[in-house]
Amino acid sequence: MFGNEYDEAKKMLEATNIVIGEVLTCEMHPDSDHLHVCTVDVGKEVLNIVCGAPNVAKGQKVIVALDGAELPGGIKIKKGMIRGKESNGMICSLTELGIEAKYQSEEDKAGIHILGENAKPGEDPIKYMGLNDEVIDFELTANRGDLLSILGMAYEIGAIYDKKVKDIDLDHKENEDDINNTFSLDIKTDNCKIFLAKRALNVEIKESPDFIKNRLIASGIRPINNVVDISNYVMLETGQPLHFYDADKLNRKNRSKNGRR
Repeated sequence: MFGNEYDEAKKMLEATNIVIGEVLTCEMHPDSDHLHVCTVDVGKEVLNIVCGAPNVAKGQKVIVALDGAELPGGIKIKKGMIRGKESNGMICSLTELGIEAKYQSEEDKAGIHILGENAKPGEDPIKYMGLNDEVIDFELTANRGDLLSILGMAYEIGAIYDKKVKDIDLDHKENEDDINNTFSLDIKTDNCKIFLAKRALNVEIKESPDFIKNRLIASGIRPINNVVDISNYVMLETGQPLHFYDADKLNRKNRSKNGRR
């Protein structure tokens, strides 16, 4: 009677029998110019693993697919011999876990993924990376633009189940500076009914926190940096399109007491 069709419901990462490992030793394979023979602590035991990634090194915390693991694309990991050396699993890249290249750093694209120093051998790497979420992909019709945001979807679900929607916390600090003293807007598009601007000072461009990046990835948006990411994050949350501009590159229009100059 109500509701919306969904395309699929899935986990962000579909992989089994994978753990965090610590590379204890890493030496070149005696019969190869690119393979490495590693000993890896996976929590309950230390395994010999042959790895072909160019960036693998002693002391790293890595993602290990154990014997019997199943990875995206139907890949099954089995222990065996590689050029005469025992290999009891695979040290994984993000690509092998099913994460598209557009969401990866250049370093990740070139080799295995390196976890933080606080990662503990034997624990779940998917949970550690914050990618243990689930995604419902809705097929929305053109007349339901109100459902293109988390808030809009919350109102829909609240109406169906007669639940109150939590208010979004919009509290924030502002100084007394008036943007109109340094900038003005000229709207020259008839279909644009309103365009609002705020000015943010002392902003440091850097990488976003993992929880923001992971939620953007779950929504099909590639993380860029904290400024771009927060605009996309709030847009997904509220349905309000946002964009950040570099003030130094804008054609600002200064104002004097006597009017515009």
